[in-house]
Amino acid sequence: MPDDANAEQRPRPPTIRDVAERAGVSKSLVSLVLRSSPKVSDKSRRAVDEAIEELGYRPSAMARSLVSRHSGVGGMITSNAHDAFYADVVAGVSSYVNEHSEGIVPLILHGNNNVEEEMLAARRFLELRAEWLMLMGSALTDTTIEGIGRETPTAVIGRWFESDVVDVIVNDDRAGAIMATNHLLDLGHRRIAHITGGGGNGSRTREKYYRRAMEEAGCEPLVVEGTYLQPGGARGARELLDAPGPPPTAIFAANDLAAIGAMDVFRRAGRVVPDDVSIIGYDDIAWAGLEPIDLTTINQPSRQMGETAARLVGKRRDDSNLRGQQVLLEPKLVVRSSTRAI
Repeated sequence: MPDDANAEQRPRPPTIRDVAERAGVSKSLVSLVLRSSPKVSDKSRRAVDEAIEELGYRPSAMARSLVSRHSGVGGMITSNAHDAFYADVVAGVSSYVNEHSEGIVPLILHGNNNVEEEMLAARRFLELRAEWLMLMGSALTDTTIEGIGRETPTAVIGRWFESDVVDVIVNDDRAGAIMATNHLLDLGHRRIAHITGGGGNGSRTREKYYRRAMEEAGCEPLVVEGTYLQPGGARGARELLDAPGPPPTAIFAANDLAAIGAMDVFRRAGRVVPDDVSIIGYDDIAWAGLEPIDLTTINQPSRQMGETAARLVGKRRDDSNLRGQQVLLEPKLVVRSSTRAI
């Protein structure tokens, strides 16, 4: 390993002074170009842009934040790093920010389904003077979230509550649960089980409207507890297999990961999907469309949810007088090969 004397020196990064010298202009004019000021002539702007490109100059975000009094940080906190649904939401946020919010750097922390960890993540972003916060599947209380929303523009994604302090963006879990259950009923199934999402956001609404759709069809609801992760879906599937009486001919799992966990258990038990049991999920994550899974599901418009959240908090960042909005997005049924008629 080379010693310090022989180690290759990292080159000094170019400064705004270097750019000014290369372009033959003043430092203040370079600053105006970096701020996209209309007071700069086209000739001077071209000279500065060419100098920046030749030198590989990168403006200091820290210095810019000191001058503008804006941190440039956008904070995202997910409740669960393992839920692929949030990856699609984050993609929507990033897409919108890249196109419409120059100077904002979105950063991600995970709450890991733990109130204390989520609150710690929120405090860290607030200490960084985050321009806005997005809470995805938050486990925090409504009161706590509104308190955060009074400090910085905040959006909650995937959990409904009414507030004029924060923006709330959710899919219509009521409509989605009815859609999933009716799909199985329309295929002729009558013994339909539901594996819940446990304490996850939206889980109890999906369970409630599954029950309602079953009762309206004159069918007995069959509910087992699960979670929004594969082990939770697998646990629910094992409970259904071990229960006395005939097994269900169809399962509505509270989300796609739970559905994939249930599919794995049934296949290992020698049950063929969909010949022996039809399975439908919820979310339409990227894995759901892969050929070995090919899961019928309810599409929750995750990318649109992220884009909508980014647009709303961006507006309230620029205008503190705007009130929080509640946005309800419609789900869609996506039929694949994991369900069939009987």
